[in-house]
Amino acid sequence: MTPLNTYHPPITEVDNDTQVIQLWLSGLRLGTQKTYARTVNQFLGFVEKPLVNVLLEDLTRWVDLLFIKDYSQNSIALKISIIKSLFSYAWKIGYLPLNIAKAVKAPSSVNALHERILEQPEVKALIEAAKEGRDRTILTLIYATGLRATEALSINWRDLRPRKQGGQATITGKGGKVRTVLISDNLWKELKKLPRSQKTEAVFTTRFGNRLDRHQLHRIVKKTAEKAGINEHTSTHWLRHAHACHSLENGCDIDVLMRSLGHSSLTITSKYLHARPNEGSSQFIDI
Repeated sequence: MTPLNTYHPPITEVDNDTQVIQLWLSGLRLGTQKTYARTVNQFLGFVEKPLVNVLLEDLTRWVDLLFIKDYSQNSIALKISIIKSLFSYAWKIGYLPLNIAKAVKAPSSVNALHERILEQPEVKALIEAAKEGRDRTILTLIYATGLRATEALSINWRDLRPRKQGGQATITGKGGKVRTVLISDNLWKELKKLPRSQKTEAVFTTRFGNRLDRHQLHRIVKKTAEKAGINEHTSTHWLRHAHACHSLENGCDIDVLMRSLGHSSLTITSKYLHARPNEGSSQFIDI
């Protein structure tokens, strides 16, 4: 299907997805058209089938993928609303026999950050509910250090170094920027207990010895959250938010947290510790 990025004149008769989508976009402002078209192209690239053949299962898998990719709650809500609008329109003009997207609900998109902060007892319950070994260790690491899921999964054994107490990990983040995160003594001991694979240098691996991936980690978190009886939307991204919030609550200086998360300013919360291994926000997480 040809990517849709600009305005197209209305079409009186439609017999394929491209024509339906062009007609749906035709009454919108140019900027809105581009935003909607990007989401539709992303969705169709995922399902790889015409709209008439899309199942509710396809829609729910796509929504799960948005959470796995750590899109913000607002972004997910917007993307779901766009796809729901398309399906509703296609159904109203008679192109689709059913509006299956009507059953898909979007998460709240208004000031949703507070909804993604787990309380300390909830984090403890989540970690305790995880299987001992790899699952419990990776969830503990993400919470204790504030790492992104991809960064935790990318850690190799050569990235770990012991200290007088505990250890540290060298993390390569976005843009190839390198920083160091401190690891508590208890967590360091658990990391060192993990089995080493003959197939990969990865610290976190599957039972077949391959590097654990984001989809697998997502399933681990969802299953563990259900077992712990906490919010079903819990994700690794929530653990990163919890790290920042709980560090501050436990006395971490805002400047230390800013550097630990790699911020260029206090308003940014997406990056981490940059080369000050003797001082880091992970020291304020008791786990």
